[in-house]
Amino acid sequence: MQKTAIKRLLGAAALLALTLSLNLLVWTQAFFSFAVLAPLALALLCGVGWLAMMLLTLAEHHALEDRTLGGLNAVVSSAIFLGVCVVLYLLAGAWDVSWDLTEEGRRDLSPQTIQVLRTMNTEVEVICFFLQIDEELVAIARDKTLRFLEQCRRYTPLLDVEVLDPTVDRARLEAMNITHASVQGTIVLRSGERQRVITLAGGSPRLEERDFTNALINVLRKTEPKVYFLTGHQERDIMNEDEQQGGSIFGNLLRGESYQVERFAVKISEPVPPSDADIVVINNPTMDLHPVEIEALDAFIAGGGRLLLLINPWRSATAGYARGEQLRPWIEERFGIAIGNDIVITDQRTNRWQAELTVDNTPFEDVEAGFMDYRGAFNLKHPITRAFDQTIILQAMRSVTVSDKKPEGASIMELLRTPPDFWAETDTEKLLETGQAKWDEGERKGPVPLAAAAIVPVDKANSPKGYGDARVLVVGDADFAANANIIIPGHINFLLNTFAWLSESEDLIAIRPTGRETPPLILTDMQRRSIAWVAIMLTVQTVIAAGLAVHALRRMRQ
Repeated sequence: MQKTAIKRLLGAAALLALTLSLNLLVWTQAFFSFAVLAPLALALLCGVGWLAMMLLTLAEHHALEDRTLGGLNAVVSSAIFLGVCVVLYLLAGAWDVSWDLTEEGRRDLSPQTIQVLRTMNTEVEVICFFLQIDEELVAIARDKTLRFLEQCRRYTPLLDVEVLDPTVDRARLEAMNITHASVQGTIVLRSGERQRVITLAGGSPRLEERDFTNALINVLRKTEPKVYFLTGHQERDIMNEDEQQGGSIFGNLLRGESYQVERFAVKISEPVPPSDADIVVINNPTMDLHPVEIEALDAFIAGGGRLLLLINPWRSATAGYARGEQLRPWIEERFGIAIGNDIVITDQRTNRWQAELTVDNTPFEDVEAGFMDYRGAFNLKHPITRAFDQTIILQAMRSVTVSDKKPEGASIMELLRTPPDFWAETDTEKLLETGQAKWDEGERKGPVPLAAAAIVPVDKANSPKGYGDARVLVVGDADFAANANIIIPGHINFLLNTFAWLSESEDLIAIRPTGRETPPLILTDMQRRSIAWVAIMLTVQTVIAAGLAVHALRRMRQ
């Protein structure tokens, strides 16, 4: 009887010591600490003692009873299972693998990023400088960056990724003319002589897809197209940061895709455009151009230049020059694009001045044949709009149509159109003064075209840079490019796709990536240990305790 009591005491002590050791192991996550090993050693000693007492009992009975044999088998099986669990726990602790299950981590690459990666024809080095320190934000930034780059490498074998410590590889850092590396990470993209640096910073540091894609475009480009914005006619200024009147975000977007952006004014005494201009932008002129300025722009176009005109309705045409209005007639004669002296409105909506352009074909189901080249508001045949699937919101618009008189050899196409319930109101004075208008006979009914693009052949011998044919795109609205409105993804993509088409970089025409702020959940050490203990030990011990309670209740009722 005394031996039986000792055996039970040793067994209970072994189980309690083992339970304590496992709880401390999960809580401290340090297997070789004294707090874990001491109760584990006690459990082992008590277990050996219990086993010795069990074998002694068996030797005295000279036989293995079924019940005793079953208990011994259970103990041996439990010990083996425990050993397997300990080994698996140690392997899991040494296996440095993680999964990003946030929305940011699960999303696919944007169409533009995939297109740029697939069309790469030269190797790009991606050198990631991360400090090898035990800092949560640095570890998150490094893991997210490497997962993102691995996702990019699925689309091209020409992305060479290398991870370095800036404190260890200081010489490499200085060789790239980088004097300071961010504590949270610095990414360098290099191709040939071109290099771009992305510095990670902030409360949730990460390599944003849009920053990576813009840097990749930059290092892959052999040249940086130069874009000049015309001034002198109260245009929207790319240096102005005002929400409604400014265009600074427009300029920054272009710089992000490796365009050089400048302003210029045509001098009446010397009417020539900048000699290094690739694209000229006239952004929301509120007055007409001088005939000398038109001559300078015509010379630019004759050399294969590219022009973007964003123009709002004017209250009245400027007639101060001897030859009357200048800009609209020149656009029509030179490119075959007619800019209406009208305002496009509707009576079917609360905001009659605003047109929401989408890919929805429902409003156009009863429109006559000839509009079958469209998907919703967007032309299916032009590179800028054929795969466009986002929303553009225009307000207070002019009509922009293909003229009846086309220049010889010109290719002209309307890109955008309103829903059918709009019309082009020609009595703009009455509309602006009273806010009242109704459709009259002779006014253009919807769908009303709002943008058109043209390619006009030129004498390539006169091209200073060996350009191809001249290109122009006209949009009958300019406010969608203001700081307050350009942040809409559809506006950004339409404008940047327009510049890709104007600069004959049509491989960049795609939907661009957007930034997504998904801050990581940073847990304290105590919170991590608590979660691990609750998920592993508390759950298991609760189940075991419930089983023991049920077993005890059954024995009491027997």
